[in-house]
Amino acid sequence: MLQSRFMEWHFSVPITIEGVLRDDRQTIDLVTRIPRGIPTQEWALTIGDAVHNLRSALDAVAWGMANFGDSKPTEPRKVTFPIAETPKQWRNALDAWVADIDPEFQKRIKALQPFTHVPEGGEAGLAMLHKLDIQDKHRDFVTVSVDSEGFDLSGAFSYEYDDVVASPRLEMRQDVRLVDGLTVGTLHAGAPVKAPVDFQLRPNLTMLIEHNGQKHAALFILSEIANLARGALDVLMTGIAEEERPGDWQDMDVTLTPPED
Repeated sequence: MLQSRFMEWHFSVPITIEGVLRDDRQTIDLVTRIPRGIPTQEWALTIGDAVHNLRSALDAVAWGMANFGDSKPTEPRKVTFPIAETPKQWRNALDAWVADIDPEFQKRIKALQPFTHVPEGGEAGLAMLHKLDIQDKHRDFVTVSVDSEGFDLSGAFSYEYDDVVASPRLEMRQDVRLVDGLTVGTLHAGAPVKAPVDFQLRPNLTMLIEHNGQKHAALFILSEIANLARGALDVLMTGIAEEERPGDWQDMDVTLTPPED
């Protein structure tokens, strides 16, 4: 759905380039004109909803584990799916509620924890999911922007004098944030040119999401996080796949209900 909205906007918004001739009449700035705004806030809300739904699915399975069979959590409000990036965070999760559940369920949850397999300095997809969910709920919308990865540009201009000999040179800015009135490139004509100057622009756009001070391709990151969450749910519900194992894992068959107030 998010991709279709982005593509619909991408192909419907009339982004144009205006060739602005400088006073020296030899230099043309290529300036973007975007008559309609970019709906980044709407896209941010959609991403925030998707992230929250994935996080809630993990929490729902954790709640089912805590209430499996005759088990009842002593502190229901603490029952959320833990995402521990350090052994200390895992010990805190054990103290909160994980140590009270079936050992097999503990094993499944621990196998998914970032501290068990992510090298120092790296970040697991589930950890990113958790942080984006916190950002969306408690601080601000997930930050989304649209940047250009390049332009398909065509245009024409005429020199003031027919017998001029010059070598035009085009300088284009790369990976620019697309906003109205931005100079995306400069054409050095090498000799005085006539006005007006006609150009057409087809930008190659990408939706970006900001996380930990870095920009990531939003659609790719969201797809990767969704795949990781689905894989985590498979492990939680059916166990860890192994080539050889002594017996079948204990599958969960439980009706999930929300915690009581």
